[in-house]
Amino acid sequence: MEKPILHLRNITKIFPHPEKPIIANDHVNFSVSKGEIHAIVGENGTGKSTLMNILYGIHQPNEGEIILNGQAIHLKNPRQAIEHGIGMVHQHFMLIPSFTVAENLVFGFEPKKGLLVDVNKANRIASKISEKYGLEIDPKQRIQECSLSMQQRVEILKVLYHGANILIFDEPTAVLTPQEANELFKAFKELKDDGKTIIFITHKLKEVMAIADRATVMRKGKVVDVVNISDTSTDELAAMMVGRKISIGTRKNIIKNDVNNEAILEVKNLKCLDNKNSLKLKGISLTLKPGEILGIAGVGGNGQSELVECINGLGEGIVEGQISYKGMDITNYDTHKIRDLGIGHITGERYIRGVCKSADIYENIIMGAHKRAPWSSKHFVNTKNLEKLVDDLIETYSIKTSSKNSLIMNLSGGNVQKCILARELNLAKEIIVAEEPTRGVDIGAIEFIHAQLIKKSQEGYGIVLVSTDLDEIISLSSRILVMFDGKFVGEVTPDEDSLEKKVGLLMAGISL
Repeated sequence: MEKPILHLRNITKIFPHPEKPIIANDHVNFSVSKGEIHAIVGENGTGKSTLMNILYGIHQPNEGEIILNGQAIHLKNPRQAIEHGIGMVHQHFMLIPSFTVAENLVFGFEPKKGLLVDVNKANRIASKISEKYGLEIDPKQRIQECSLSMQQRVEILKVLYHGANILIFDEPTAVLTPQEANELFKAFKELKDDGKTIIFITHKLKEVMAIADRATVMRKGKVVDVVNISDTSTDELAAMMVGRKISIGTRKNIIKNDVNNEAILEVKNLKCLDNKNSLKLKGISLTLKPGEILGIAGVGGNGQSELVECINGLGEGIVEGQISYKGMDITNYDTHKIRDLGIGHITGERYIRGVCKSADIYENIIMGAHKRAPWSSKHFVNTKNLEKLVDDLIETYSIKTSSKNSLIMNLSGGNVQKCILARELNLAKEIIVAEEPTRGVDIGAIEFIHAQLIKKSQEGYGIVLVSTDLDEIISLSSRILVMFDGKFVGEVTPDEDSLEKKVGLLMAGISL
């Protein structure tokens, strides 16, 4: 490895908080060499993004210094970072939908023709830089018409146009199919060959092993270790991240389904409009049997959310089709009736639909149970039983809190998700709809949540698992349906050869 070109020395960042200041970075030391691909891994809340936001000038440290090419630099904003050759591609793209690819690429550094932007020159610049780095784009296409992978290419080319020699990526494959992720990694290697330095934050350890030269592991705001990828493994990285050995459950632990069992949930030719009155579901059909984990894969935005809403009584745009529970038509049931049937819903939007942010942990966990026996009788609530229920669920689901009466917003994202999991699995009778159950949680919480879903499957619950995390879908599912553009475009089983490749092609709308 060459001599480091960048050092972050003793970086400390403290965010104020009403109860106790949050130490996001605690005397962190980080370095990277020219032409290196360097991964930063760690659980959520360990300070990875904060550290990179400091390097990009979004935050300023309370202590420490940034040394670039042997000189101390002070970055008060992203523009200063760009001037020093540091660019960042955020997880949520910073593009203007109504602008063209070329207009976004040159935004802030536009070529001028008099007082106006020289559009033709912008198009030529976009084409030239696209050709140089092998990242294909259409300069005249508007961003709102581009795929997510195309938008990411525009973001990369934008920072390269700004003269970046150090490129920071935050969860770069979160919205990509496996094939698109592979194309991105090819681009990483080409950038490396061109002398560029790449730093990327990810929770996908397989990607770290596939593309990175080194990895910095963070835990609780500190650097635990820096390792050469050739000298480590995914298991070792995971153990360093959480401080213990991690064992993620897989479908191999799941009891095989009796194919003669009748379906407990059926969806037939379901068509649904979105809030813009556009057809979002275009004739969806599926069956779910007891003990089955039915995986629904796809890039986000292809109708998965609308399907979940329809099943859980949240969708209002059903125009055709039927949803049946054990032979009973529940197509137009509202959420209250759906929950009374015992269909649990682990939502992917925990702070929007999963919890009441102004309520405490106790109130969030008892929602729904307070109207059911043995926790209530007629119009009377059995407070003693509810107290015991919450205490038992906090212990069973390892929810880390000093008190069940604390505001739920004082918990970490992973513990909020455990509260939702505890409530919904407690109320579910036969069916669980798990929508992005591990989105935004750390590897320790992922391990726990997967184990609970596997346990429920073994107990005979039917589970609809909707996830954009392909590893999660493959590891847990009994069957996999792939969604693209509001339709199921294929079905595969976890035992098929070249499974990841097949699912990836289907996710891109390519028929097998």
